[in-house]
Amino acid sequence: MSDADMVPRSRLNEEIAKRKELEADLAGFKASITTLEAKAAEAETLRAQLTKATAEYDTYRAGVDAGITDAEGLELARYFYDKTPAVEGQERPSFADYMGKLKTDPTARPKALGAYFTDATPATPAPAQTAPAQPPAGTPAKPAAPAQPAQPAAPRSTAALPPPSTGAAPAPAPSPSAAGWTRENIADPATYAANRDALLKQASAGLASRLGSR
Repeated sequence: MSDADMVPRSRLNEEIAKRKELEADLAGFKASITTLEAKAAEAETLRAQLTKATAEYDTYRAGVDAGITDAEGLELARYFYDKTPAVEGQERPSFADYMGKLKTDPTARPKALGAYFTDATPATPAPAQTAPAQPPAGTPAKPAAPAQPAQPAAPRSTAALPPPSTGAAPAPAPSPSAAGWTRENIADPATYAANRDALLKQASAGLASRLGSR
């Protein structure tokens, strides 16, 4: 080999340094690619989670707007929506549109879903039959209450009964003569009532005679 074909040592060292630098850069690029791929996978996972959360929120919002607030009812509504066949030549309605239809048209609601709507009429439960409480096993039977002795009849009065009424008014007591007025006669209400006018006349006459004598 001639001296012209020989590469200077300094030039060879420069080439070796450049190669090592390129290899280092390549390794860095590979590491960056690996990191970016991991971040991309994480972003895809987050995107899927966001899509699922958005769908769940849309389902919840559509159910609440239609009048269903129960989680089980919402899940059942989604089940019936997924089973609804698409009409040929028409675009499949969204879940919100499907629930809006069920809200405005109760006859379109599946029977299993009707009770979950807030405007559904609740069924009136039948009154429960309450059985009489049974005593615990082994409890002796309670003795029956003794019969009360018959009360003796009240003794019949031996006093004479008044004569039966015939409906006629009782005869007024005889009026005593003017000279026969006494305190005993006046004390009798019946006699006084029957002879009140005569008594007043007699009292007026007696008072007038006394005043005339004076």
